[in-house]
Amino acid sequence: MFYNSIRIIFVLLNQKYMYTKEEIQHNLSTNPKWIERSLIVLYERQTQDEQQVGGTFVQNNRGFNSSDSRYLSYCSRWLLQGKHLNQKHLEKCGGKLKKYWKQIESIIKEKGNN
Repeated sequence: MFYNSIRIIFVLLNQKYMYTKEEIQHNLSTNPKWIERSLIVLYERQTQDEQQVGGTFVQNNRGFNSSDSRYLSYCSRWLLQGKHLNQKHLEKCGGKLKKYWKQIESIIKEKGNN
């Protein structure tokens, strides 16, 4: 009995929480930590050429789309300098990031929800 209780607790502790689409989109649009971290991980998914120019050339469903790439790349480079976004930029980026929820979901799954 005691052994089974310990085993059940261990299994529960090792389960990973899976976010819903709505939870991911909400966090991407309202949570400053999610916004800033997502900008960085999406920027890192851009090709090296795309990062240097701040544009999108390859249609590979990774990183930013062509209409967002210039502004979101700029914000990502700002963050990579150790700075944080002000409220205006958090709101603007949050509005744009919701559409990237599937990429963020796959990154969460790859990283094991850590």
